[in-house]
Amino acid sequence: MIKELIVNFALLLAFLFGVSQLYKNEKLDFKSFGIKIKTGLFTGSFGIVLMYFSIPVDSSTFVDFRGFAVLLAAHFGGFYSAVIASVLIGASRVVLFGGINWSSIIGAMNILVVAGMASLIVHKEKKYWSRWTKMITVLLVTSALSLYAALGFKSLDLLPAYLGTMMVAGFFTGYMVDYIVRAHDMFLIMKEASHKDYLTGLNNHRTFDKLFNELVTSANSKQESLSLLALDIDHFKKINDTYGHPAGDAVLQQLGKLFQESTRRMDEVCRTGGEEFAVLLPECSLEQAREVAETIRTRVEKHSFILESGQLIRLTISVGTAAYPLIAPDLLMEEADKALYRAKHNGRNQVC
Repeated sequence: MIKELIVNFALLLAFLFGVSQLYKNEKLDFKSFGIKIKTGLFTGSFGIVLMYFSIPVDSSTFVDFRGFAVLLAAHFGGFYSAVIASVLIGASRVVLFGGINWSSIIGAMNILVVAGMASLIVHKEKKYWSRWTKMITVLLVTSALSLYAALGFKSLDLLPAYLGTMMVAGFFTGYMVDYIVRAHDMFLIMKEASHKDYLTGLNNHRTFDKLFNELVTSANSKQESLSLLALDIDHFKKINDTYGHPAGDAVLQQLGKLFQESTRRMDEVCRTGGEEFAVLLPECSLEQAREVAETIRTRVEKHSFILESGQLIRLTISVGTAAYPLIAPDLLMEEADKALYRAKHNGRNQVC
């Protein structure tokens, strides 16, 4: 029996690994009802697969690790996911594996009880290992009672090996779930950090270069305009020197948000240096770009920036503009920088 249960356990680990790879680039929102339904269907289907590899104890009684599929459904998706998974597994136990008999009815009822109790534990228990330990305990107790109800005293010969293997598999599965979730979250954080500025959440310089090349290619092929704004905070060093670097960071964060609020969804706002920003404006002429730049400049000038101390300060920015096809793509950034230099040289707080 232990050898066959190890096969069930191997399938369980393969399922966890496969799901982690399938969704490795996504941050799943398990509060979404649609995700809850998918989780229930997915884990329920996997529970049916586990039953195909179950171990027959007699002509109508089988043992396997299908209960873990319901625990996973409850852990990730809560009540609705657990119910969907348990109904799928319970119905399949009756319809596909032996028909209607005492053992199949007990098996179906058992999986529904596990779903209900596991959902309750997930709702009440927020500490991971405490939650997982309680769910495993429920599964062990209900499995033991179900076997005894189906087989009577004959089950006493099977229970030590079955429950012992299930307990070891349960805690190892808990460890794997915890490890995979942590690794997945860290992967998404590192992926985000590779193309987003850590402080403002804007596109970083690396992403700016990538987006610039993509948008230039698109504008060229579609014969559309593409404008570039180069923005720089006036006297930013003075802010850091006077109020400290945490104050400067607070200003940068608020400024990044202000830039995003002042542009369209299709525009790309990037932080390209310490106090330097760039905005890519697809399908935007030079005249329109200057209007956008002036709107941003005015909003910044009128905005009160809140420091960590609660103090309010004002600041200004200078903006340089350039547009394709008036300027060749390979000269666009250079021309925007030159325009920014003119804005600085002419007294700052202006658009050139």
